[in-house]
Amino acid sequence: MAQRQVSDDHALQFLASEGYLPLALSDHPGMVEAYTQLFAQTSKFFNLPPDSPEKTNHQAASGAAASEEGYSQIPHEKCIMTVKTSTHCPSTLRPELHTAWDLTGAFLASITTAIAHTLSLDPAVFSPFVAPCTAFPPTERTPTLVRMFRYDRPAAATAGPRVNAEKHKDLGLLSLVVGRSPGLQALDPSSNAWVSVEDEANLPPGAVARSGGLTATLLAGETLAFLSRGVYRAGVHRVVCAPSAENNAADPYRFSIVYTLRAAPAPLFTRDFESGVVGAFGPGERVEGESSAVMFERIMRTHWNVNAAPGVREEQRRKFEGRNGGGGVGVESRQERASG
Repeated sequence: MAQRQVSDDHALQFLASEGYLPLALSDHPGMVEAYTQLFAQTSKFFNLPPDSPEKTNHQAASGAAASEEGYSQIPHEKCIMTVKTSTHCPSTLRPELHTAWDLTGAFLASITTAIAHTLSLDPAVFSPFVAPCTAFPPTERTPTLVRMFRYDRPAAATAGPRVNAEKHKDLGLLSLVVGRSPGLQALDPSSNAWVSVEDEANLPPGAVARSGGLTATLLAGETLAFLSRGVYRAGVHRVVCAPSAENNAADPYRFSIVYTLRAAPAPLFTRDFESGVVGAFGPGERVEGESSAVMFERIMRTHWNVNAAPGVREEQRRKFEGRNGGGGVGVESRQERASG
């Protein structure tokens, strides 16, 4: 596997071809401490009683938009807390999330600059869509979000691991997945086999020990795939949880935190993303000054949501497969208005 320093073109070539890139969180100043503290607060939040104001005051909407903002629970599968702005963030999480958001936002912004270099584009080409999202929003929402997950492990007596999140792609530009135990799997596009990217064998040497037991994986999203005309492949991934007896019987959960960098609304000109590497956008792909939000809506309409309740996502899947003749893959979330 390629070197994984994100500033290294070889690492970005791996991200482009595979759609994912395992990292050592300790290589990025402040990140280990920030995420260690955020995981501690996340655990406290999920352990609160169901009728706690911290949960009830931030209850997510029902239906297809359930994972877009707020707290939701899918029994026997996972709990999710999604945050888009400080004013809609539980006080239990706010200080630690603020720190982690700002560090991660700056980190991913620097990666988009490096990606622009690999595409022979202006280094600032992503800036209008990224700069508004890098700092934790005090009041105004941006499309960028942080999701905190607590996945239920299967009982020790079961036959083996369980898929807690079906295969899917993320909608945005980039996602950083930080985990406390293995579970994230990425689909190898050449062999069509699942790779357990959080296993130590697939990480930079000593990454887990140096990072205080945490893992980090970068995923390319559908927006980046579109803007690069497929030079960067959107990473197909899923979450598989092993029975608790195979890990720690005292901890029946797998925790992860996902920072998803989505493009802020701004005028989009696809010609700005054309180069000798990217090529030219075709007639059906060109955008001439429309808001990037329109592009995002188009991307969403081709996917179904793996983080909705089972009945909702099955209905979405049936609709999607009916329109597309079967097959397809989910995404990490979609808006209610895109579910038709």
